[in-house]
Amino acid sequence: MGGMVGAWLVTQTIGDAALKGFGVIEVGVAAVDGGVERVEELITRSRTEVKDAAETITAVGAQAAANRPVLTALSERIETSLAPRIAQLRENLAPVRVAAVKVDNAVSFLSSFPMLAERAPRLAALDESFDRLEAVSADATQLRSTLRELANAQTNDIAPETVATLKSLAARIDDRLAQVQGKVESVRADVAALKLRIEKRKSRLLLALNLIAFLMTLLLAWVIYTQVILIQHHRSRMRGSAI
Repeated sequence: MGGMVGAWLVTQTIGDAALKGFGVIEVGVAAVDGGVERVEELITRSRTEVKDAAETITAVGAQAAANRPVLTALSERIETSLAPRIAQLRENLAPVRVAAVKVDNAVSFLSSFPMLAERAPRLAALDESFDRLEAVSADATQLRSTLRELANAQTNDIAPETVATLKSLAARIDDRLAQVQGKVESVRADVAALKLRIEKRKSRLLLALNLIAFLMTLLLAWVIYTQVILIQHHRSRMRGSAI
């Protein structure tokens, strides 16, 4: 009987630990999903602004002197709007990575149990996103300084290479933002798929735990019943011997 009680306690302890792991994953998944949604919104707004800047450069870049106010305003907009938004991207992406690390740790913990092995979201994609954002920040700084130099130029003869450089910088910023968007979307897809798999595994685990509890209860009841029968039989024999 002691062995059965011990097995019961072990089963319950393992079940509780696994359910806590599932709970950590569910909280982490919600945090990743919410964070990625905010990051995607910021990326969309940033890419729209970069494309608008590229169109402005194409339209007025060759006549810098005549369009000096437009170029100055564009440079200031990049400084006061785009650059801070890129910083916001990094700030919003940091909690996503923290949550993804917690999910990864919880998945590794669950994978130590039989039939609960899982694959965590790819942290490398988030690390690469941070690298891309650092490059985007550097490109935005170069774009802003080049625009300022173009706006302050004292000649109407603007080298085609300068305009080409501005266009290239804008295109590179947009391309890198698109890469970040693709990577965070892949993480979000991984998390969504993990959530579905975890829900199925959790349901199966709960079913298995309930079944084990039921069987252990039946077995314990059977052992108690047999012990009672044996005791009654033993008492009956003792009374017969006394007579």
